Amino acid sequence: MTAPGIVWIVSYPKSGNTWVRLLLSSLAAGGALPDLSRPLPHCPHSAARVWIESVLDIPTSDLLNDEVTALRKEAIRRVALVNKPPFWLKAHDSYDSDLFPAEVTAGTIHVLRDPRDVAPSWADHMAVSLDEAIRRMNLPDFTMAVTGADFRPQARQRLGSWSGNVTSWLDGPPGPVLTLRYEDMQADPADAVRRIGAFVDLPTPPDIVAATVAACDFARLKAAERKSGFLERMGHQRRFFRQGRAGAWRDDLSEEQADRLWRAHGAVMTRLGYGRDGSSP
Repeated sequence: MTAPGIVWIVSYPKSGNTWVRLLLSSLAAGGALPDLSRPLPHCPHSAARVWIESVLDIPTSDLLNDEVTALRKEAIRRVALVNKPPFWLKAHDSYDSDLFPAEVTAGTIHVLRDPRDVAPSWADHMAVSLDEAIRRMNLPDFTMAVTGADFRPQARQRLGSWSGNVTSWLDGPPGPVLTLRYEDMQADPADAVRRIGAFVDLPTPPDIVAATVAACDFARLKAAERKSGFLERMGHQRRFFRQGRAGAWRDDLSEEQADRLWRAHGAVMTRLGYGRDGSSP
């Protein structure tokens, strides 16, 4: 993709965004595994205060969340003007044309995952119960990093419900969109790497594709995290890379919990090919 602007790497949390960013970073580095103890060099989180501060050279620790959000919007526009393509940014927000304006957007990589697999992973990441994670996934106005008494390392992010978040990116963003299902990426990671590379104009010769797939194999990522840690792991987590297995919800969720997610999101799940029985053709 040679058009100027930002390529967004977007998803509902715990849907495979980190894996896509690792694949991108590895592909750009000729198939090498990125150093997990350092920030990923090619795709910062657009809501991270440290990134906003680095772009604008403005401290944010004493600012209100509305002020940080305004600075986030300014930082997004600033990097789109000064960086040559490709420039990639991560986001978990629902699509918002004010936050993700058409004039700075070159394209979007949208990562999807069965919400029944999202829930256990997100519960672990947020240190909440499975029932609480499901409750949040069903809230149409759910927002992360809401202003509180403690300092938040990220700006406010309006996620909405799982269905609302997903459909906002399916139906809303300008420019080309590459939609990737986590389950398809797992089934054929080499194809996913080729599609990602083609979308962002990175070369994908067979040897580099194979090296990228090997570098970002889940077992290797777990081993790398055990050895050097992972900067994005939450302080309470024993590990960031847990299972990475499609369909693990069958072991993690009760029948009632799975049914609750289906009742809330079944229409969108069906649209994306996720069956009530767990099939995802």
